[in-house]
Amino acid sequence: MLRNLSDTIRRHLSDNLISYAIIIFFFILGISLGALTVSNIDIETKSDVKSYIDGFISISRTDNVHSIEILKQSIKFNLITAAVLFIAGLSYAGILIVPMIAAFRGFCIGFTVAFLSDSLDKGGLLLSMVSILPQNIIYIPILIVFCVCSIGLAFAIFRSKLNRKHNEASAYIWSFGITALFLFVFMLGGSVIESYITPYLVKLIAPYLM
Repeated sequence: MLRNLSDTIRRHLSDNLISYAIIIFFFILGISLGALTVSNIDIETKSDVKSYIDGFISISRTDNVHSIEILKQSIKFNLITAAVLFIAGLSYAGILIVPMIAAFRGFCIGFTVAFLSDSLDKGGLLLSMVSILPQNIIYIPILIVFCVCSIGLAFAIFRSKLNRKHNEASAYIWSFGITALFLFVFMLGGSVIESYITPYLVKLIAPYLM
């Protein structure tokens, strides 16, 4: 069974190597743009966001972190992301939309890490590591695989309609639906980490940040 799974993964990577390269490129591009954007923010905006961060750190030092609410918001956000990627895969536009989604997620991560590092110096780097890294160890690989599968579906539907093989298109959609559900379950693991482990880690380092 493990051998079959290994062969399936190897075949998937081999068949979608170009798609992986494109998605990873856009994701890294997004991170770079996010980091560069920080240097172009005016001082007043930086001050406002810095005040928000200080407030967040202060709250983290107390027991007022509501993990259940964080979990609900995280699941909602991941569900929206999964739904958008699924719908994008059902249309030709998904070939363009999906890389933009990867770039946007990269932008958010790059901007957050760069802003925290710029605002809190070494403390910012530490904060970004404990507040962003844990859940993104799961989120990033799942996002990349999800994006690649979505692009694959868009291309498959395009080819099936070009060849007038509508039955193939239905089979691709069902297959992607099962894959999307499987990937979303893994996303829930990231949501649990984001809701229960990350706040605890932030609380541990909060006294050293202010």
